[in-house]
Amino acid sequence: MTLTQRRKQFLQKIAILFHQTGLPVHYATVAQALGVSKWTAYDIMKELEREDFLYSEYTLDRNEKAPGRSMVVFRPTEKALQLLYPRTENAAEELKADKMEDWSLIRERLLSVFDNLKNLNPQKIREELLEEMARVELPVVFSAYTIALLLTHIHEINSRGMATLQHILQLAPKPELVLSLFAGSAVGTMLRNMKDTLNSKLLSSIRRFEEHISQCDTLEHKLLAGFLNEAIQRSQ
Repeated sequence: MTLTQRRKQFLQKIAILFHQTGLPVHYATVAQALGVSKWTAYDIMKELEREDFLYSEYTLDRNEKAPGRSMVVFRPTEKALQLLYPRTENAAEELKADKMEDWSLIRERLLSVFDNLKNLNPQKIREELLEEMARVELPVVFSAYTIALLLTHIHEINSRGMATLQHILQLAPKPELVLSLFAGSAVGTMLRNMKDTLNSKLLSSIRRFEEHISQCDTLEHKLLAGFLNEAIQRSQ
C-alpha cells in the first residue's frame, strides 16, 4: 500500500495522540480529531495496520456500563515512528519541536475554556475535563488539565477570589513553587467546600498533580506556571 497524504495524516494524528497520553488510541478519538466518521477512521487504521504502521490490541472500555466489554485500540509501530521521526542528526530537535506543537494545541484547547467561563455550565466543563483526563498519562499534560479543572471549580465557588489567587501566586519566586502554592490553595478551597464525590475526585487530581510536578523538568515548570497565570487572567 502506498502511504498517501491522507493516510499519513491519520498516522501523524495517531502518533500525536499516543504521545500525549502514552496510551493506545481508539478510532473514535481519531475520527473526532480529524472530523471524519468513526467507520472511515476504523477502515483507514486497519489498512495502516495491515502495512505494519499500526498495532492493534484490545482493552476494557472504562465508559461502558457492561463489565468486561472490550474495544480495539491502536498504537504506532516502530516502522511508523521511523517514518514520522527518522533517526537523523536533527531527530532530537525535530521531536522536541513536535512536543512543543503538541503542548501549544493542548494549551489553547484548555485556555479556550476560560474565554467565556461566566456563560458556560461549570458541571459540564468539569465532566468534559475529567473524561479527557482519564486518557492522559504524561505528567505535564495531566498537570495542565488539573490546573484547568481546579480553576473552573474555584471560579464557580468564588469568582472574585481569582484576582486574590493570582496575587498570592506572584509571591512565589520560582515556577515550581508557584505550582505547589497553587495546589495548596486548591486544597484549602476543597476543604472549605466539601461536595462528596466531586471533592474526592478533585483531591485525587491534586495529589497526582503534586506527584507529577516533581517529575517535570524546568521548562515544563515554566510552561505550566505560565499557563496557570494566563488561565487566571482569562477567567477574570
